[in-house]
Amino acid sequence: MNTPLKRIVITPVFNESKVLLSVLERVKRHVDILIVSDDGSTDGSKDSVHSWMKDQAGIYLISAASNRGTSTALKKGYILILELLKAKIIGPDDLVMEIDSDGQHDPDDVPRLFDRWEELGQVDVVLACRDFSNYPLHKVVGNRGLTVIASALSGHRYTDVESNFRVMPASVFEELLGYYCGYKYSAAFEVGVILPRLGYRVDNSFVVRVPFYRSGSRIRDGFHVVWMGCMAWWNTMLRRKYRDLEQWSTEVRVELVNKLPVRVIAVQSRERPKRVPRIRRPAADAPAGRYSRDLPGVTED
Repeated sequence: MNTPLKRIVITPVFNESKVLLSVLERVKRHVDILIVSDDGSTDGSKDSVHSWMKDQAGIYLISAASNRGTSTALKKGYILILELLKAKIIGPDDLVMEIDSDGQHDPDDVPRLFDRWEELGQVDVVLACRDFSNYPLHKVVGNRGLTVIASALSGHRYTDVESNFRVMPASVFEELLGYYCGYKYSAAFEVGVILPRLGYRVDNSFVVRVPFYRSGSRIRDGFHVVWMGCMAWWNTMLRRKYRDLEQWSTEVRVELVNKLPVRVIAVQSRERPKRVPRIRRPAADAPAGRYSRDLPGVTED
């Protein structure tokens, strides 16, 4: 019998006290481990999470002293995944999801997105595509523009690269962090560029409803997002890795409220699906094209 597959969620938080606990409670029903990465909240968000988690297992709170942006909060969550792997609390095939903490991602879609990854079997990453029916026109146009640019840089045709509602195995994060920087709102774009260039297969066809629209980024933020995406593309193509991973790991260990290891309670038993091995080199007869999903090159560490 296969080992049960754990389901893990990372959510970044900054001043979401009005809706935060409601979202976290709904998410926790569907997962084994919940990682809350607080980015220096000043409205009591981290205190409410700290009190809420005391009587529950499988919840980790990263508490930053100052606000450094959503992408940095997510990076710390990624680092904690590596720490959990080292502590053997999770395994490399366990599934990790990213979700917003403000309610724009519906917690009821969490099990559906996990199930989608397991059903497909031919991909490494499932990225949800948002229904933009309640978005203003300028946001839809901006998203389309960023998606086209990310498609060109990554070599993978995206539908909604900025969703950041994503599922992938824990084993992906060590390689991802070698090329991921994380600045303000660049996370979704950077990850969207990096993963296909490293040879990971991505599905972006699963449509999810957005319960409500909330504007966080501004039009000018698109410029730094594209710039960080270009840097990610350049570094990935040249296999130039960041060398500060240990420094980040030390910072996360200091900011982690509940120190490792802790007891983890599984929600339910899930069979580990059979995966198709990821192929780094394209087949000899594979058609060449701008958006080829089979990408040349082998990682040169």
